Amino acid sequence: MKLRARVPLALAALLALAGCQITTFEQSPLAALPCDPAVAGEWHSVDDGPSGDGEMILRISGDCQLSFEERTAEGPRTGESTPLFLGEHAGQRYAWTDAGWLLRSLDEDHAVPAGDVHLVRFAIAGDRLALWSTDDKPIAHAIIDGELSGEVIARDRRLFNRLVAKQPAEVLARPGFFDAEPATFRKMEPRP
Repeated sequence: MKLRARVPLALAALLALAGCQITTFEQSPLAALPCDPAVAGEWHSVDDGPSGDGEMILRISGDCQLSFEERTAEGPRTGESTPLFLGEHAGQRYAWTDAGWLLRSLDEDHAVPAGDVHLVRFAIAGDRLALWSTDDKPIAHAIIDGELSGEVIARDRRLFNRLVAKQPAEVLARPGFFDAEPATFRKMEPRP
Protein backbone atom coordinates (compact mmCIF):
# COMPACT_ATOMS: atom_id res chain seq x y z
CA MET A 1 0.00 0.00 0.00
CA LYS A 2 1.21 3.50 -0.69
CA LEU A 3 1.01 5.70 2.38
CA ARG A 4 -0.75 8.65 0.79
CA ALA A 5 -2.64 11.54 2.15
CA ARG A 6 -5.77 9.47 2.76
CA VAL A 7 -4.85 8.93 6.37
CA PRO A 8 -3.39 11.61 8.55
CA LEU A 9 -2.50 14.26 6.16
CA ALA A 10 -0.84 11.66 5.26
CA LEU A 11 -0.94 12.93 6.17
CA ALA A 12 -0.69 11.00 3.43
CA ALA A 13 -2.91 9.45 4.38
CA LEU A 14 -2.39 6.91 2.40
CA LEU A 15 -3.47 3.42 1.36
CA ALA A 16 -3.69 2.40 -2.25
CA LEU A 17 -1.02 0.71 -4.30
CA ALA A 18 0.66 -2.64 -3.73
CA GLY A 19 3.79 -2.23 -1.67
CA CYS A 20 4.19 0.35 1.09
CA GLN A 21 6.08 3.58 0.36
CA ILE A 22 6.84 6.52 2.60
CA THR A 23 9.39 9.30 2.94
CA THR A 24 10.15 10.67 6.39
CA PHE A 25 12.36 13.50 7.59
CA GLU A 26 14.69 13.34 10.58
CA GLN A 27 13.38 16.84 11.30
CA SER A 28 11.07 19.20 9.51
CA PRO A 29 12.81 21.45 6.99
CA LEU A 30 10.39 24.23 8.02
CA ALA A 31 9.69 26.17 11.18
CA ALA A 32 6.21 25.60 12.56
CA LEU A 33 3.72 28.44 12.22
CA PRO A 34 0.72 29.07 14.45
CA CYS A 35 -2.31 26.91 13.76
CA ASP A 36 -4.44 28.30 10.92
CA PRO A 37 -8.19 28.33 11.69
CA ALA A 38 -8.84 27.48 8.01
CA VAL A 39 -7.51 23.94 8.52
CA ALA A 40 -9.74 23.24 11.53
CA GLY A 41 -12.79 21.12 10.90
CA GLU A 42 -13.95 17.75 9.67
CA TRP A 43 -12.64 16.84 6.22
CA HIS A 44 -14.15 13.90 4.27
CA SER A 45 -12.24 12.24 1.45
CA VAL A 46 -13.60 12.74 -2.05
CA ASP A 47 -13.34 9.60 -4.14
CA ASP A 48 -14.50 8.84 -7.66
CA GLY A 49 -14.04 5.10 -7.06
CA PRO A 50 -16.52 2.53 -5.79
CA SER A 51 -15.81 3.32 -2.15
CA GLY A 52 -17.37 6.76 -2.57
CA ASP A 53 -16.84 9.91 -0.56
CA GLY A 54 -16.07 9.90 3.13
CA GLU A 55 -14.04 6.70 3.35
CA MET A 56 -11.44 8.71 5.25
CA ILE A 57 -12.30 11.51 7.65
CA LEU A 58 -9.69 13.89 9.03
CA ARG A 59 -10.60 15.87 12.13
CA ILE A 60 -8.45 18.87 12.94
CA SER A 61 -9.12 20.82 16.11
CA GLY A 62 -8.68 24.57 16.50
CA ASP A 63 -5.38 23.94 18.28
CA CYS A 64 -4.12 21.67 15.45
CA GLN A 65 -4.71 18.24 16.94
CA LEU A 66 -5.27 15.70 14.15
CA SER A 67 -7.32 12.53 14.37
CA PHE A 68 -8.83 10.36 11.68
CA GLU A 69 -11.53 7.84 11.01
CA GLU A 70 -11.33 5.27 8.25
CA ARG A 71 -14.54 3.57 7.22
CA THR A 72 -13.88 -0.08 6.46
CA ALA A 73 -16.05 -3.12 5.76
CA GLU A 74 -15.33 -4.21 9.35
CA GLY A 75 -16.55 -0.87 10.70
CA PRO A 76 -14.92 2.45 11.49
CA ARG A 77 -11.27 2.49 12.47
CA THR A 78 -9.93 5.42 14.45
CA GLY A 79 -6.59 6.37 15.87
CA GLU A 80 -5.23 8.47 18.67
CA SER A 81 -4.85 12.17 17.96
CA THR A 82 -1.49 13.82 17.35
CA PRO A 83 -0.21 17.36 16.91
CA LEU A 84 -0.36 18.70 13.36
CA PHE A 85 2.26 21.27 12.43
CA LEU A 86 1.96 23.81 9.62
CA GLY A 87 4.62 25.65 7.65
CA GLU A 88 5.14 27.61 4.48
CA HIS A 89 7.87 27.99 1.88
CA ALA A 90 7.96 29.75 -1.49
CA GLY A 91 4.21 30.31 -1.53
CA GLN A 92 3.36 26.66 -0.77
CA ARG A 93 1.82 25.37 2.45
CA TYR A 94 2.91 22.22 4.27
CA ALA A 95 1.71 20.09 7.15
CA TRP A 96 3.54 17.42 9.12
CA THR A 97 2.95 14.90 11.85
CA ASP A 98 4.98 12.44 13.84
CA ALA A 99 6.03 9.70 11.39
CA GLY A 100 5.91 6.99 14.07
CA TRP A 101 2.29 7.92 14.82
CA LEU A 102 1.43 7.66 11.12
CA LEU A 103 3.02 4.24 10.72
CA ARG A 104 1.38 2.90 13.90
CA SER A 105 -1.99 4.27 12.76
CA LEU A 106 -1.63 2.34 9.51
CA ASP A 107 -0.55 -0.85 11.28
CA GLU A 108 2.81 -0.68 9.51
CA ASP A 109 5.55 -2.61 11.31
CA HIS A 110 8.40 -0.40 10.06
CA ALA A 111 9.86 1.68 12.90
CA VAL A 112 11.36 5.13 12.54
CA PRO A 113 13.45 7.00 15.10
CA ALA A 114 11.54 9.10 17.61
CA GLY A 115 11.05 12.61 16.34
CA ASP A 116 10.95 11.78 12.62
CA VAL A 117 8.16 13.51 10.73
CA HIS A 118 6.00 12.84 7.67
CA LEU A 119 5.31 15.93 5.59
CA VAL A 120 2.71 16.74 2.90
CA ARG A 121 1.97 19.80 0.77
CA PHE A 122 -1.57 21.17 1.03
CA ALA A 123 -3.90 23.83 -0.32
CA ILE A 124 -7.35 24.96 0.77
CA ALA A 125 -9.81 26.46 -1.72
CA GLY A 126 -13.29 27.07 -0.32
CA ASP A 127 -14.51 23.80 1.20
CA ARG A 128 -11.81 21.69 -0.52
CA LEU A 129 -8.53 20.49 0.93
CA ALA A 130 -5.93 19.11 -1.49
CA LEU A 131 -3.02 17.05 -0.12
CA TRP A 132 0.07 16.07 -2.07
CA SER A 133 2.24 13.26 -0.70
CA THR A 134 5.90 12.85 -1.49
CA ASP A 135 6.72 10.96 -4.68
CA ASP A 136 8.79 8.29 -2.97
CA LYS A 137 10.50 6.43 -5.85
CA PRO A 138 12.19 9.53 -7.33
CA ILE A 139 13.21 10.57 -3.82
CA ALA A 140 14.80 7.13 -3.31
CA HIS A 141 16.75 7.57 -6.55
CA ALA A 142 17.90 11.04 -5.48
CA ILE A 143 19.15 9.60 -2.17
CA ILE A 144 20.93 6.72 -3.92
CA ASP A 145 22.47 9.15 -6.45
CA GLY A 146 23.76 11.36 -3.61
CA GLU A 147 21.53 14.32 -4.50
CA LEU A 148 19.75 14.14 -1.12
CA SER A 149 21.14 13.12 2.28
CA GLY A 150 19.29 10.09 3.49
CA GLU A 151 18.81 6.38 3.53
CA VAL A 152 16.62 4.00 1.57
CA ILE A 153 15.31 0.69 2.83
CA ALA A 154 13.63 -1.56 0.28
CA ARG A 155 12.22 -4.90 1.41
CA ASP A 156 9.22 -7.07 0.62
CA ARG A 157 7.95 -4.67 -2.07
CA ARG A 158 8.07 -1.86 0.48
CA LEU A 159 10.10 1.34 0.21
CA PHE A 160 11.10 3.50 3.19
CA ASN A 161 13.04 6.72 2.59
CA ARG A 162 14.46 8.76 5.43
CA LEU A 163 15.94 12.21 4.79
CA VAL A 164 18.57 12.79 7.45
CA ALA A 165 20.06 15.89 9.01
CA LYS A 166 18.46 19.30 8.60
CA GLN A 167 17.23 19.48 5.01
CA PRO A 168 17.01 22.98 3.52
CA ALA A 169 13.47 24.17 2.82
CA GLU A 170 14.39 24.33 -0.87
CA VAL A 171 14.28 20.53 -1.01
CA LEU A 172 10.47 20.83 -0.99
CA ALA A 173 10.58 22.76 -4.27
CA ARG A 174 12.53 20.05 -6.13
CA PRO A 175 10.70 19.11 -9.33
CA GLY A 176 8.83 15.85 -8.79
CA PHE A 177 9.28 15.86 -5.00
CA PHE A 178 5.51 15.62 -4.52
CA ASP A 179 2.95 13.50 -6.38
CA ALA A 180 1.35 15.21 -9.36
CA GLU A 181 -2.21 14.42 -8.25
CA PRO A 182 -3.51 15.37 -4.82
CA ALA A 183 -5.88 13.51 -2.54
CA THR A 184 -8.96 15.69 -2.10
CA PHE A 185 -11.14 16.25 0.95
CA ARG A 186 -14.34 18.27 1.46
CA LYS A 187 -15.09 20.18 4.64
CA MET A 188 -18.28 18.89 6.25
CA GLU A 189 -20.31 19.79 9.29
CA PRO A 190 -19.35 17.47 12.14
CA ARG A 191 -21.78 14.64 12.78
CA PRO A 192 -23.52 14.56 16.14
